[in-house]
Amino acid sequence: MLTVIKNINFEELFKKSLKLIINTLIIFIIIILIIGLVKTVYSIKGLISIENFSDGFNHIITDILSFLVILELFRSFIEYFKSKRFRLHSMMDPFIIFVVRELIVILYTHEDVVWQTNIGFSLLILSLGIVRTLAVIYTPESEKEI
Repeated sequence: MLTVIKNINFEELFKKSLKLIINTLIIFIIIILIIGLVKTVYSIKGLISIENFSDGFNHIITDILSFLVILELFRSFIEYFKSKRFRLHSMMDPFIIFVVRELIVILYTHEDVVWQTNIGFSLLILSLGIVRTLAVIYTPESEKEI
């Protein structure tokens, strides 16, 4: 029994297990994206059946923007799987898109937005953009060689 354990290359076992898990997650992500796309396309039916066209249109716009945020988030996960490490600039993209989505939804639904909210969104988007830009400019040397 002890000789069998000595002959096992645990590092190779870990790499193969990790590859299997990552491939399973990628398939799972693809299935989730297909379900999300079908749900988003299916919400067009609500546009026709709702008496108030603008309410249905607001719902569809919100669904499409939410789908784009999820798509960007999953794209970041796939980027992680390929590079085997988190890249700050690719992780910032979903956050920036999420903040812009929230701003669009608030402005599109004609909610009363006070100037403090606009200033807050502006500062948040500006700071996220600065962090993303700095992450691209000061990327590690090992990544630049790839």
